[in-house]
This record gives sequence, C-alpha cells and structure tokens, in this order.
Amino acid sequence: MKDYFAGDAWAQGQNPVPETISRRRKLSTCVALTVAGVSMAAALNVQAAAPKKTARKPVATKVVSELELENQRLRQELQAAKQRELDLIKKGVAAAPAGAAGTAAPAATAAAESEAPAEELAQNEENQKGDLGEVVVRARPRLQKLKDIPNSTSVRTGEELHKELAMDLGDILKRAGNVKWNYGNARTSSLSMRGVGQQAQTDAMDPSVGTIVDNVPYAYNPLTSFDHYDIDSIQVERGPQGTDGGKNVSLGRVNINTKRPTFNREATYSATYGQFNTYIGDAALGGAVIDNFLAWRGAFHVNKGEGATKNLYNTDQTWYNRDRLAGRIQFLLTPTENISTLIRFDANPRGEEFNNGNSFFKPTPTISANGGLTNLNNDASTRLARRWFVQGNPEYSYQKNYLYGGGQNAFNQDAQAALITASKGGSVETNWDTGYGKLTSITAYRDFEFQARNDGDSTPFDVQKNGGGAVPDFRQLSQELKFASKVGDLVDYTTGIYLNDRKMIKGNRVGFGSDAGAWLANNTTYNALVPNNGIYSLTSGGVTTTSVSNRALLSDSLNGLHTDNPYYIHNKTASAFLNAKWHITEPLTVETGLRFNIENRRQSTDKFITNNGFGTLLSPFQVNGKATGGFDTNTNGTLTASALADSTQVARANQVALKYFGISTYSALNAAQKQQVGYAKTLRSGQMGLLWDREPGKPFRSTQPGYQVRPSYKFNEDYTGYVSWGYNEKAGLSQTVNSVSYLVEPEKTNSFEIGLKSTLFDRALTLNTDFFWTEINNYQQAVQVIDQYQTAALGQDTYTSITGNAKGVRAYGVEVDGSLVDTIPFTSVNFSGSYNEAFYTDFKNSSKPAEWNNLSASTFDLTGQTLPGAAKFTFSISPEFRYPVEFLGGKNEFHTSFTTSFTSSYKSDVALSEYSVIPANTTTDLSIGIGRRDKAFDVSLVAKNIFNNQTPYAKTWNSWQPGIPQWFALTVNGKF
Repeated sequence: MKDYFAGDAWAQGQNPVPETISRRRKLSTCVALTVAGVSMAAALNVQAAAPKKTARKPVATKVVSELELENQRLRQELQAAKQRELDLIKKGVAAAPAGAAGTAAPAATAAAESEAPAEELAQNEENQKGDLGEVVVRARPRLQKLKDIPNSTSVRTGEELHKELAMDLGDILKRAGNVKWNYGNARTSSLSMRGVGQQAQTDAMDPSVGTIVDNVPYAYNPLTSFDHYDIDSIQVERGPQGTDGGKNVSLGRVNINTKRPTFNREATYSATYGQFNTYIGDAALGGAVIDNFLAWRGAFHVNKGEGATKNLYNTDQTWYNRDRLAGRIQFLLTPTENISTLIRFDANPRGEEFNNGNSFFKPTPTISANGGLTNLNNDASTRLARRWFVQGNPEYSYQKNYLYGGGQNAFNQDAQAALITASKGGSVETNWDTGYGKLTSITAYRDFEFQARNDGDSTPFDVQKNGGGAVPDFRQLSQELKFASKVGDLVDYTTGIYLNDRKMIKGNRVGFGSDAGAWLANNTTYNALVPNNGIYSLTSGGVTTTSVSNRALLSDSLNGLHTDNPYYIHNKTASAFLNAKWHITEPLTVETGLRFNIENRRQSTDKFITNNGFGTLLSPFQVNGKATGGFDTNTNGTLTASALADSTQVARANQVALKYFGISTYSALNAAQKQQVGYAKTLRSGQMGLLWDREPGKPFRSTQPGYQVRPSYKFNEDYTGYVSWGYNEKAGLSQTVNSVSYLVEPEKTNSFEIGLKSTLFDRALTLNTDFFWTEINNYQQAVQVIDQYQTAALGQDTYTSITGNAKGVRAYGVEVDGSLVDTIPFTSVNFSGSYNEAFYTDFKNSSKPAEWNNLSASTFDLTGQTLPGAAKFTFSISPEFRYPVEFLGGKNEFHTSFTTSFTSSYKSDVALSEYSVIPANTTTDLSIGIGRRDKAFDVSLVAKNIFNNQTPYAKTWNSWQPGIPQWFALTVNGKF
C-alpha cells in the first residue's frame, strides 16, 4: 500500500502520475478508405479487363497450344481440388468461412486427417513418422498454414482439451496464450485479452473479446457460460477482428468448432466418475443416412456433481456444484458437389448451480488508507451485535460464525437459491461453389434464460432474499452472407454483410425479509425503534416524550417489500465488410480490410413495486407520481399539510397509529411516537428508492468503421514476418439511472502488432512471437457520475456508479506461442506465454477503493494504474507423452499429459483496492492412462488442480471468494 502514501496528492484523492502521459497517435482513416477502395476497384478492373486484353492480342499457334494445354491442366487440377474438398466435407472437415474457427491436428498429424476414421488415422500416423506435419487453420478461400496468418493466433484441438476434461471457458482458455476467463456467474463472467476487458457486466454492452461457436458469433457473453463438448478445435485470434465477416470485436475472438457430421459411421463414448459425487458423460453417434447425400451427427453431454463448499443452513446445497445437460444434432446435406448445407440444433435445458453468495469474510480494517478511522456503522460487526440478532439466534455470532467460514469452510445462508440457466439455438449454413467463387449463408438463432435469487446479507437471518439479476427473455437472430473468390494470382477477397438483432429483458429485483429493517436501519433509527432499555425518549422544544420499543414497526417497514427495475434492451447491427489478400510478390502479401457497422441501440427502463409486503401504510403517498399506498410526513413523522387536507391519507395514518400504538388517531400520538413512525417511513422509502414509468432512454445510433492492414513477408519456408494494424469501434449504449438517461460513448481501439512465425531445428520447434501495442479511447467500464435526480432532490452533488468511459487505456507487451515435437522421444509439447503492461492513461472518475472511502471526494484518479485483472506475466505448458506397449496382444499405448498455467499477481477489484491483490499462482491438471492406439478403448486417471492451489478468485478488504479445490476422477473413453 506504499504507493498510496507517496505524498499529499494521494491524501487528497488525487493521482500524482504526470498528465504528460502520451496520447495515442491518431491514424488517418482516409488512408485506409483509399487503400480499400483502390483494392476493390483494382480487383474488379483486373477481372473485367483480362478477357478483352487477351482477345486483342494476336498469339502464335505454338503459344496458343501451350496455353490450351496449360488451361487443360489447370481445369484438371481445379476439378481434383473440388473433389478433394467434397471428400473433406463428407468426412466432416470442410473449409469453414473466413474468420471461423480453425482446426488443428495434434502436433505430428495433419489437420485434414483429424476427422478421418481411427483406422485410417492410425495408418496415416504410421506413414508420417518422419513428417512432422503443419498446423493449419480453416479459412476461405483455401487452407492456410497457421504460420502464414499475419496476426497472433493460437490453436488447440478438442482431443487435447478432452483428455484433461477441459470443458468450460476457464479451463479451455488457460491452455491458450494471453486470454483469460474472469470468474463470475453465468451472467457476470467476462473474457479479457492482453490484460484488457475485465469489467463489471453491463448487459447492453458488446463483448470486447468475441466468441464464435460453429461460425455463429455470440453478441452476449453469457451465451458461452455452458460446457463446450464434442469439440473439434478452438482458435484464439488477438487484436481487432471483423473485416473478414462475423461480428466485429475490439480485442480479439475465441473460435470454437464442434465436430461435424461425416459419411463414415461413428459411435464414441466417454464416462467419468469423480470426487464430490461427480458424473460426466459424453456420447456421439453419426454417419450416413443416404450415402453421399445426407449425413448426421448427434452429441450428448451431462455434467452433474456436488460442490466442495456446503451451506450449513441447508446442507443439501453446495457451492460450485455442476448441473449441466446438453445435446446437439446436426445434418449435412450434399445434393451436388458444389453445394453443401449444414443444419444444427442444440439445447442446454435448465440447470441449477450455486455460484452467487460465495464470499467468506474477515474483519474490516479499522484504519483507512488516509489514517482515519473506518466508519463501521453499516458493518456486519455492528449489525450482528444488535440485540435483535443476538437474541434472535444466540448460537450465531459475528466472531464465531460470520468470520472465516465459521471455522468450517462453509457458508450459512437462509435465502440463497441456485442460479437457473438455460439456452437453445440452431443455425443453417449453406456453402455454394458458384464457379466464380464461394457463396456462404449462415442463419442463426439463440435464446438464453437466467434467474438469480440471492441472500444479500450472507447470514441465516431473514434480511434480503429473492433479489438479483434475471434474464427472463433473450433472443439473438443473425444472418451472414459472404462471397469469397480470387482474381488470378493477384488477390483473394471476401466480401459480404452481417446482420444481428438482439432483444432482451434484464430484471433487477430487490426483496426484503422480516429482519431487513433491523439489519439495514442506521444506528439512530434502530435505537429509536428498539432501544436497549425498551423506552425511547425524545426531547424537543424543552418537552420530553417517550415511547416503548416497537419491533413490529421496524420489522414491517421492509418485510415483504419487493421492487424490480427491468431493462428492455434492443441492439441492432447491420454491417458490410471487405477483406482482400494481395499477393504482391511471391514472398510479400498485404491483407487489407474494411468494415462499416450501422448501430442502433435502445434501452428503456421502468421501476415498480412487485410486492408491498407488510408495510404498505408506511410508504409515502406517492413516489414520482406513482401511488404507493401510504401517507406523507416530514422526517419527524408529522403529517404534511397536503396529507392533512387529504382524508385518504389521514385515514391511513390513523390505521398506523392503531396498529402499532393502539391509539385510534394519528394526531393523538406524542412526538416520540411520531418520530418512530418517521424513522420507519424514511427507512422504507430509502430502500424502495425512486419509482418511474417506462423511460425510453436516449437511443445510440451511429455508423462505425473498422480497418485492417496486415503486410507479411515470407523469408523462406521456415520464417514469416508480419506487421499488423487494426482499428475497431465498439458501439456505445444507453442506460437509465433513477429515471435519468445517460449515453455511453463508443470505444475506439487502435492495435499494432509486429511478429515472426518460425519453425526451427528441422521443424521440430514451432515458435511464434509478437510485440503488440494497443491504444483505447473511451474505454467502457464502471465510472462515477453525478446522480442528477438525487442531486436535485438533496440540493448537493451526489454521485453514483454506472457504466461509462475511462478516457484512455494503453496495453503493450510480448507474446510467445509454440510447440515442440520429436525432440524428446514420444513427447510433444505446446506452450504459450506473455508479458503485459495494461494501464489507464487517463481515468479521473473512478469509484473510490474501499480503503479510501473516508475521503470527501466522490471520485478517484486511477491514471497510470494497472487495469484490474491484468497480470504482467502469464505462461502455460502442456506436454504429452505417448509410449507404445504390447498389452493383451493388442496395439496399445501408455499416455500421460499435464497442463500447468502460471499467472503473476494482479488486482481483482475494479476500483483497484490494495486489498484486492491476487498473488501469483500456478495450477496444474494431469491425465495418465492406457488405451488402444485405434481409440477403441482407453482408461485414464484425471486430476484437476492436483497441487490444490487455493488462490481466491477475488478479494476485497474484508472478504474473498474461494477457488475450486483439488479434484480426481476416473475416465473411460472408447468407440463402438
């Protein structure tokens, strides 16, 4: 915490970092537009002019004969290539559209063979013992070598992931370089890349790191929160993307390809039993329905298990449990050799998992960062010391039970319910080789459901319940149409349109129980309604009046009150894109890209009471013009003039006097009794908050460009260098706080990269390295702004937290990705690593870290500070050892592999509290087993987090979220 005590500037809540941090140099978009325009014009001119030029020029008979022979040879090669592509389609390894996920074979196997029958694959492996093969990425208009793609890219196969049971994005992405899944529940988790992207979830916001599943971009992060099964490959691409199709993203994208149908009969299974009563099962079946015309593939996945941490209030509940069920069916039609259609449908039925409320607590520090005493009036230590809770549950106390998991590493919550999630969707993808190029159409639909019912106080008392975010309705409909072709040997290009319509309702519920009043009341209110001696005295104007304890008044003030503040979000995107790859010379290629998005974002809101509970009469008469069923008083409980003139309000006040004091008229109450009513009403109205009818919000409409220029130079077969520049704009959004609409500015990203892709030591070592530099203007994240409604109501500036813009962010660093084969006998190794510097270049309106809450300033300057979640160093290594053995007369092999991932320390709190530092840590997953080389049967022992790394997911100055402990399982795989 020493940096915070560097001088007086920090004591005033200011950052002493000089304001001379350089801003990014803006590149002229006119240059990019000119390049793209000339590129398209040149392509069209060359295509149109070539036949005329040939027709005018006289050609000798000998030359004509040679040309005819050459044309005949090229036609034969083209026909052979088409037949090979059709064969690949029928085997399930057809080329995917540009920008879609690639497929990679294991280190010593060609990717095109990865879907072949096991017997054929085994034979190919025998024939290729001396051939290391090359990793390839599926991309139109042809298969490209990974080393020829001019940006930072990582590829991992489904086989690599399955052998260590990597199914969710957290496990999957720790095997790829410089990309991270940030822990949260199914709705609040996020993806970051190169140290950038971890942020508070805003449902209307586009993800900065995109996810594409089976060529369908997901415009909403929670769609990826389920298990991923029957995987063919994943591909991670870093830097701005989108000029080649799909949805544009600012930081990069993760492509996930599942296995496709083939015309070969397939039947595979996998069964796992592990600790915490865990059952994991996978099965896939498929083959030809009509030879060479219709094939199918069905895949099924189940993942059920208890969690490691129990709820003492209800021991049937465990945290980090798994309740996942999923299925997918696909049909591949190949009516002609030029047309193929792939129809997919998948579903994740409702599952119930415990992820919220997963915090353990420690004592709140009594001294703040500026040396002042911490305000503990609202701390759990103060609240649980109140007689209400001491007498309500004598067996429960702050020291004994609330702190440190009660000494039992367990939670104790009365109202926490499981998170409910579900999703389903499908797509129709058609590819048509027109003879002039390939036309691709992808039509897709997806829905999502989420429901949280939280225990907001993390105790066994009836305080907060049924609160939390909910997504009762979500749907995404997208259409992509693209055309890929080439103009001679000069240029390969892809052009098309992409449409996305996303519509959803996101609820924000708040609910209170019978103990809520005693928990949420400030000390003055609590002591007035439940004084220790049972008598409340009030002296005013020299007159002292008294009233007895009124527990019912305190309880009823909030008991049963429920409100909801739903957001009605509608995001529409229409895009046009063009990507051209220019073959300038044999070694020199320049890729250019252009994209335009027309964004139309709307978000309307309202806030209303869904249940008044027991304290309807304690409500105001109306809030913001909405009737709430109560009556109006001053803060001292005296009826206002308007209330006295309204017989309805007077009658309601009389009911309160009779119910809580046994006095028939409100006017007969003494000053102390009226003050008690005033405190209860203030408590209720404060928790109820502002209510309003539908507020349409400020729409965000904009046309946003994206550009890309990526020259690459192939020095020889083993070395390719490249330089890349990409520019992307992430759409802004609208949001409403206390009935006032705010607009969030679009995020603008410039990213530069220079890299070298190489193969060394007779191609035993593949080593890809790059240096990147990213500048972001108007980075979208949580900020502090003036709450216009509360400021007007209170007559002084009042701040609140919303999604807004940090003016500047910079990230730069170095990445390494590679593999090593045939150097160590029977062993292959994948590895990746990175060094990152990601920090704010201009961010003066952050919220205050917890230890600085005593500052009078409402905002905090984080300029120069490292972004949350941005570890400086990351590294992962995944060796695999396979040794042939003769066992029971068959061709078998012993195999073992592990994945070790390391991350250096970082801060988990968006306000960058010094108490939120997550220390450097390492996790290791292991698999060891034996099986047949033809994959007919295999048995393995799998261990996840084998060294039991207990580093928390997140920390604050008085709490932490525990990680998932060590886990062992036995897995059987095979095929029929």
